[in-house]
Amino acid sequence: MRRRGEGPRGGNAVGRTVLILTGEASGDLQAGLVARELRAMAPDVRIRAVGGEALREAGAELLYDIDRLSAMGFAEVVRQIPRHRTLARRLDTLLREDPPDVVLPVDYPGFNLRIAAKARGLGIPVLYYIGPQVWAWGENRLPKIRKAVDRMLVVFPFEEAIYREAGIPVEFVGHPLLDALADRPGREAARQVLGLSPERLVVGLLPGSRLQEVRRLFPVMAETVARVRDEVRNVQAVCSVAPGIPEETCRVETEAEGDSPIQRVSGGAELIQAAADVLLVTSGTATLQSALAGTPLAVLYRTSRITWFAGKRLVKIPHISLVNIVHGGELVPEFLQDRARPEAIAPFVLNLLRDPASREAMSRSLRGLQKRLGTPGASRRVAERILEAAG
Repeated sequence: MRRRGEGPRGGNAVGRTVLILTGEASGDLQAGLVARELRAMAPDVRIRAVGGEALREAGAELLYDIDRLSAMGFAEVVRQIPRHRTLARRLDTLLREDPPDVVLPVDYPGFNLRIAAKARGLGIPVLYYIGPQVWAWGENRLPKIRKAVDRMLVVFPFEEAIYREAGIPVEFVGHPLLDALADRPGREAARQVLGLSPERLVVGLLPGSRLQEVRRLFPVMAETVARVRDEVRNVQAVCSVAPGIPEETCRVETEAEGDSPIQRVSGGAELIQAAADVLLVTSGTATLQSALAGTPLAVLYRTSRITWFAGKRLVKIPHISLVNIVHGGELVPEFLQDRARPEAIAPFVLNLLRDPASREAMSRSLRGLQKRLGTPGASRRVAERILEAAG
């Protein structure tokens, strides 16, 4: 994919250089998996990145830590504009003065597409992994993508036709969540690690990885648990506190010191997904991850009113959760904005807790999503394409 007649870039003695661009925790996680595969295939490859802990642990040289970028919704993103401008200037200088052999943007299209366009304009191959959700909104981005990207590496099979029809080279690499299925713990093992009783029902809470969404949705989840416990006493609850989220954000206001009605776990989302009978999950990648675990769930989402109304005008699909989008219809309930209230959510949870047959039926349907997402090995395939493009 290197431009014809060009030799290795940057004159770097250690070999090829890859620049990976992420903007939030979910992209950093997937980019970290790709970086590990790159290291295994080509130990001398130099990986520079805008990223977080996952990329750092995979051996990438962090140029900028994404903890400073995380935002959700139009109102929140506006506050990040000065940081984006500063970072864009730094990357523009890097691309000109010490260009990489390949640029791999991962998700985060509002910022990453601008950098991708600059890189491709300089003749640097650009492979875009986990691209913009043009199937939901933003079809007007397709001409910009066509100019900025050499190839899209997509994780949903239905994305291929959209990009191909727009004249953009594309490859479906499979979904990276499939790679983790073989290593998932069983229910009993997960409960043992978490210190949960094997005899009691478990409600798991995954309030998200962004501070704004956790602040909006954890109180809703906690009050839902309280209402459920009023009806079914044999219930224990456990909440995943994502990296970078202060633990006190997931604290029930009425709890006494050392006596919380909801157990908190640092990270541990996969353990909670395996241990729970029912999950309450903030909309995002965690919904699909939970579904692949086969755990019944409800999807919650709240944002600022200005973001909600703007989004309603732009989004052109009937569902927002990845579970329902991949399924092609409503498989799990979505409690969105004003419907994300404990009095609406608790009856759904209670019905599942009281009816094991309903839980099992939903679990079977959720596991059926696996066959729609390709085969394991997405991160390895992306790493292979990067090395091919680097020449």
